[in-house]
Amino acid sequence: MPAFKNIAVLGGTATIGQQLIKDLLANKGEFSSVVLLTRDPDSTKAKELVTLGATPRRLPSDLSAASSRSLLVEILKGIDVVVSTVGAAGIAEQEALIHASIEAGVTRFIPSEFGINGDLHAPSVAFIGEKVPIRALLRSPEVSAKLEHTIVLNGFFADGFFSGFFGWNFEKAPTAAAAQVAGAGDVPISLTHQSDVAHYLAEILRADPAVTRNKVVQVEGDRITWNQAVLLVKELLPGAAVTVTTTTVEDLEKQFVDAKGYDFVRISLYLGVVRGQALLSHNHNKLFPAVKPTTARAYLHSLLKL
Repeated sequence: MPAFKNIAVLGGTATIGQQLIKDLLANKGEFSSVVLLTRDPDSTKAKELVTLGATPRRLPSDLSAASSRSLLVEILKGIDVVVSTVGAAGIAEQEALIHASIEAGVTRFIPSEFGINGDLHAPSVAFIGEKVPIRALLRSPEVSAKLEHTIVLNGFFADGFFSGFFGWNFEKAPTAAAAQVAGAGDVPISLTHQSDVAHYLAEILRADPAVTRNKVVQVEGDRITWNQAVLLVKELLPGAAVTVTTTTVEDLEKQFVDAKGYDFVRISLYLGVVRGQALLSHNHNKLFPAVKPTTARAYLHSLLKL
């Protein structure tokens, strides 16, 4: 049986969070409680998770407000591990949850990372900068003495990479497809499907806590270059007209100067690929043999409904 018995998930109605909660509830009685931390327990997604066995606890609207601290502490009492799967808008709010976790006696906090290595690449990939203070806080002597952490990295999401965000167009498949390649297209990318990230998180929570205590855990579904991905699409769509356009590194760097919002993030990720920042140095998949991650081929097969 897992050493951690009571798990709370922040961001539990998003893709990774939902799948994590479902995984944790799959074996009835394996965990004493799986708590959904949400501002809206009456939402359709929240109610679905409650039906499966999750326990909802309503969060205050502003986690960072001083008036919310005592309520957060009360909400987190009895919890062994807090797993945060929030998106970009909720990254900074994790600070308040970390301090409340300490007061509530939580053992471990898993922050929302799930990407590339911020220790190495945060200075040159600006949009992941908000994760740096959270990581630093968890590693600080005053916090780490009272609260364990685990940081999970997975490269890029496979279901994000094979999308319009990265220049793919499968609307006319199986007769046609389009791809936009950054640079020479020959730099490997680590890809992990979001559902597999959730599966790995569940296995981390089931494993001996010492294995991942205060560690960076790297998991990976597949690694593939942009050119290999194009070839794979052509193989899976024989006879299809696959149009490939290329954007040079120089053009990307020029576009990035004035990029804002959506384009700022998109071009940052494109540049991350051509600079080799989307490739994990290694992975720890062997620590979690129960997870059989989705390959790029398998994901495309499903995406293209083959």
